[in-house]
Amino acid sequence: MPAATSAAVAAAVIAVPAVTGAQAEPPAAAHTTRSSLGERHPAAVCHEVRVPVTVGTGKAHVYGELCRPHRPTRMSGTVQLLVPGSTYNHSYYDMPVGDGRYSYVSRALDDGFSTFNIDRLATGRSTLPPSSEYTLDSGTEAIHQVVTRLRAGQVMNHAFDRIVWVGHSLGSSLAWYQAAKHQDDIDAFVLTGMSHVVRQEEPSDDGPAHDVPFEIRAMDDPKFHGRINDPGYLTTNAGMRRFFYYAPNADPAVIRADERLKDVSTAADADRTGLPPAESPSRAIKAPTLLVVGDKDQYCTAGTCTPRTMLATERPYYSRQADLKAIVVPDTGHAVQLHENAPRTNARILDWIKDAVS
Repeated sequence: MPAATSAAVAAAVIAVPAVTGAQAEPPAAAHTTRSSLGERHPAAVCHEVRVPVTVGTGKAHVYGELCRPHRPTRMSGTVQLLVPGSTYNHSYYDMPVGDGRYSYVSRALDDGFSTFNIDRLATGRSTLPPSSEYTLDSGTEAIHQVVTRLRAGQVMNHAFDRIVWVGHSLGSSLAWYQAAKHQDDIDAFVLTGMSHVVRQEEPSDDGPAHDVPFEIRAMDDPKFHGRINDPGYLTTNAGMRRFFYYAPNADPAVIRADERLKDVSTAADADRTGLPPAESPSRAIKAPTLLVVGDKDQYCTAGTCTPRTMLATERPYYSRQADLKAIVVPDTGHAVQLHENAPRTNARILDWIKDAVS
């Protein structure tokens, strides 16, 4: 989804009275347009919304796509908050390729869950503050305010009993910091594409050339030219998205779509691994937690990566109350839900969530 400049986003907010903050108790989200969202999920009621937030950078909004099954089920009172990783936006969880095969949103709706698929602050259709002012605290505080409004029924006038955080990469590590500041926000966590101990990759001919940077300034990328002029916003260089995949198990059409829909990052999005277990913010997580990694991802443990080795490595970083579980997805790289075996991966995740929130 193309990102916008701070000025453009601000203008969009002003154009929607519900998010100007002028009312004493404004609705938390404004219905914009259904665009192709309703066409992608005809068995659900879906809305594009902007949730107003106030963070260190001032008044802003978080863009999200809220979908609920047409027919209420036992699970539809649970909303899955989908939090994408660095240089990704909401398209990660709803990739428009393969007639829904690579859409986690579609599978969750089919299983009766509601979903709120967001662009993190400083990405996509959410507010892009000056990069120098955006911090980890800004990002987590914005999500906390979204969670609060989801529970209070202030997003499209529907209150949710339970909230499950489903994160990918940076969207997973943000959950650690969210729990450290707002421990009671979330009822269960699914943390994909992230761990505290990162496997050191061996040099390979398949890697990017040494003289080709993996990331460049977004303002220098044709996709964002004229729309992002802040040199602190970065994006992946042309052709680099393929390194998020294990090629023998990836659809080239998905990688092309990933390249087309790529988003931005800032210095605040830097890798958050490296703290010793006793100092890790993930220790604050007290809710059931599932780790999901691809066996070809650097966030899978060294040597033979199995659920057992993942748990042995990761358990010291979590509380006992987290009741940590792990899934290692075979023949899969970093973009764990965008490989050919995505349907099976998502089915396993959703089975775990049903048990966790029942």
